[in-house]
Amino acid sequence: MLPENPTPQVRLFRTCRYSGAWFPTGGDRTTTRLRVEATLREAISDPEGKLAVDRSGPRWVGTREIGLSYAHDEDSVFLVWTPDGSPIGVDLEPEHRRPKHPVTEIASRFFHRSESDALGGLPESSQTEAFLDLWLKKEAVAKLTRKGLVYSLPLNLDGLETFEYEEPALLPEGKRAVLAFFKK
Repeated sequence: MLPENPTPQVRLFRTCRYSGAWFPTGGDRTTTRLRVEATLREAISDPEGKLAVDRSGPRWVGTREIGLSYAHDEDSVFLVWTPDGSPIGVDLEPEHRRPKHPVTEIASRFFHRSESDALGGLPESSQTEAFLDLWLKKEAVAKLTRKGLVYSLPLNLDGLETFEYEEPALLPEGKRAVLAFFKK
């Protein structure tokens, strides 16, 4: 059971598959990690637990085994965890984000060829939105698989049935996020 919000700035929520929290960033990575750790300690009732972050991503070291992922942008953190320890991945972007380079150029360099071709076949007015949707999914998959963007960006997501995407129910205004799970 989730406790009341650890601080007034933290918004906790729960679905049948995962629990999570939204809160403002602390500004730098260290402060953000400390807030993620403190939020998890209280939310999962594991006061001695610690957040460990290495090249394969974050994990919880404590008395509770949880699946864990988080993403942040310039002003907020989206933290999700699974109570049964199953893997989860998340990515977060501001709705107003626009790449500095043409999206078809970025896609042709990093995405699977079929995805890049499909993006190029869209009307120019739809390309940025479609690119950002796919980028969010690929970042979430990178966190789910813990293989990183080098593996996930060229991976063609269209033909894979092992991934299921779900939009979080409680998005703060102006944010976009994608969750990735392995199908059960």
